[in-house]
Amino acid sequence: MHREELTRWVGDTDAFLNRYWRTTPAVFRPAPGTGPTAPLTLEEIDTAVAGGLLRVPHLELARAGDPVHSSRYTRARAVAGVTTPGYADPDRVRELLAEGATLVLRNAEHWHPATRALTRGLEAELGRRVEAFFFVTPPGAQGFDLHRDDADVLLLQHTGSKHWTVRGGPTGPDWAPGEVTDDGGPALLTGTLGPGEVLYIPRGFAHEAVGGEGLSSHLSLTIREVGTQQLFASLQRLLLDSLPVPGRPLGDDDLHTAAETLLDRFRTRLPELTAAAVVDHARRAQLAEGAIPGLGSDPGIAALAARLGTPHGSPATAVVREEGNP
Repeated sequence: MHREELTRWVGDTDAFLNRYWRTTPAVFRPAPGTGPTAPLTLEEIDTAVAGGLLRVPHLELARAGDPVHSSRYTRARAVAGVTTPGYADPDRVRELLAEGATLVLRNAEHWHPATRALTRGLEAELGRRVEAFFFVTPPGAQGFDLHRDDADVLLLQHTGSKHWTVRGGPTGPDWAPGEVTDDGGPALLTGTLGPGEVLYIPRGFAHEAVGGEGLSSHLSLTIREVGTQQLFASLQRLLLDSLPVPGRPLGDDDLHTAAETLLDRFRTRLPELTAAAVVDHARRAQLAEGAIPGLGSDPGIAALAARLGTPHGSPATAVVREEGNP
């Protein structure tokens, strides 16, 4: 399979998947002009934050050991008489950044078209849901303590530098993402990333980072994997899809008939199912679940205007303006 986007991040994709995927952290340094570029620039972040329409949880400020409550960098806005809290306060965001907090933009693919195009491209190549997070960290600052993510992570350093430490992964299947309370084991990788360099962190591997020279910004792509709950849900769908069973059987006879119908379906379909089919169904369901309605390539309102034959500055608009003037 040709993986054009992944190639920009890691070079030889077969080597990456065979040698590093899920087992070993690694740094990749693409040759100039061949590597990925951050689709979201600092200037666009400035515009988004200055507009004040970004809201929690898409926007967060974090500081290791000293969590920043959202009330310190957001404010309420009143629209049509309705007051809604949680909107970005540009002045407070800048002040907290200057004091050493890290700015985190979560799921940038939800509101930034170029980032959405990037995540969709990788989703098509990897068959897994991909989410985008953008981090801006002042020199010497640390946004999060040592922690584990429930995803494989590809990081692209955009501006400045950041020093990373990656430790071992979980020792068994019963683990949880979040802060690591022990030392996380010996360091498997330590190093400083500069602009254009890529870091891969396998799912669940403990890691932490400290801002280096200049204002550090990086794009973090989290590659999600399904879990046991998703597998169970897919198994149910594969076994019971379109099965005509009443929702609330009345009486013992009807209840036993419904149970026998279910058992007959299980006996028929279970021998045909494979583990690969269940995993594939779960991954496809996860991708569909992560899709955002209405966020396609079609611009929507502009396309509707074109279909209706209403160009900008149409004669109808001109007449209205003319009649509104004395």
